[in-house]
This record gives sequence, C-alpha cells and structure tokens, in this order.
Amino acid sequence: MTAAPSTSDRHTRSQRRRRDVCDAARRAITQNGLEATTLRDIAREGGFTTGVVTHYFPDKQSVIVGAFAAASQDWLAEARAAIQAADSPERQLEALVEVALPDNATRRGEWRLWSEMWTYAGRDPEFADQLIETDALWEHEIRDVLERTRKEGAIRDIDVVVEARLLARLIDGLGLRAWLSGRWDDARSRLIHHMATLGVPGPVLRRMEQEEGEG
Repeated sequence: MTAAPSTSDRHTRSQRRRRDVCDAARRAITQNGLEATTLRDIAREGGFTTGVVTHYFPDKQSVIVGAFAAASQDWLAEARAAIQAADSPERQLEALVEVALPDNATRRGEWRLWSEMWTYAGRDPEFADQLIETDALWEHEIRDVLERTRKEGAIRDIDVVVEARLLARLIDGLGLRAWLSGRWDDARSRLIHHMATLGVPGPVLRRMEQEEGEG
C-alpha cells in the first residue's frame, strides 16, 4: 500500500506550485506588461487552469506581489553567487558590473518587469515598502564589494555607504534607459566610466570593457 503524502511533502508541493504561478506571472508581465496581463494569461503561460492561480492568490494584486518577490529573490541570489565566485575584490567589481547590466537576453528583458513594478509601487504603499526593502538588499551587496575593494586599495577612500546608494540608483537609471532604447553597450560604457571616477585601476576597467564587447 502506498503511504499517504506527509504534511511536509504536501507543503513542499504546495510551495513549488505557488512558485510555478509566480514564475508564470513574471513571464507574462515581462511579455505583455502589467496592466494587460490577466489571471488567464498567467494560467496559460504556466500551463495550468485559472483555478490553480486563484487557489494560491486570491486576486491579481497578490500575484503581482508574489511574482516580484520571487523575481527579486532569484536575482539577488544570482548576483550574490556571481560576486562570491570572483576570486578577488577587483574581480568582484567586474562581476558587479556584469550582474548590474547583463548581456543575457532574458535578464535584460526582465527590466520591463522592474519598470512595471516601480510604476505599480506608486499606487500601492505596501508594495512600495517591499520594493524599498529589495533595493536595500541590493545596496548592501554593492556596499560589501566597494568596502572589500577599498580595503585592498583598488579604489579611492570613499564613503562606501553613500556611494553604494548612488551606484544602485545609477544602475537603475542606466538599466531602464537601456531597456527602452536597446543601447546596452552604451549603458555599460557609462557605468564603467563611473567606475573609473572611483579609482578603479585601468586593467580592471579594460577587462570590463572587453566583457562588454563579448556580450
């Protein structure tokens, strides 16, 4: 006789299914835009019924919040992994530039998701709080990279807290403009130029430029 699924197994499956809905919502919003995306679109994208969507999320607003949370967690996890895999603070600077303005078409396309979420945050104060929290986590990653690099003497003796905030917002603006215009190379060049003002060594800047050209 087959044993009945344990409570833990049912919870795991439920969490996985909930995540499937969030991932489908991310793809649908990236393709269609937030306003145009319906629960039916999300269900179609995920290959399940609308009932599955409403089982985990009672309305579109809750799906939006869940989709953004999932996208943020994935992106931050990938950014941390890429930075931590670098074998020196200078290489971490290079990884920072790469994750900030990627050459991956899928990641570039998700800038539409971020732009839609920023717009939505203007209408939903609770969601805006979540967005601010995500921004703070990203700034923390940038601050850690800058601090390690500063201690190594590879950049100027800057206020890393202030610079991390400025750099995070610069990346936001460059990424959004690149998504709108398609001029990703120009955005990367401008970010690299800013890195030069921090005192990043020439060889590191040239490697950043080479990676840009390869993308």
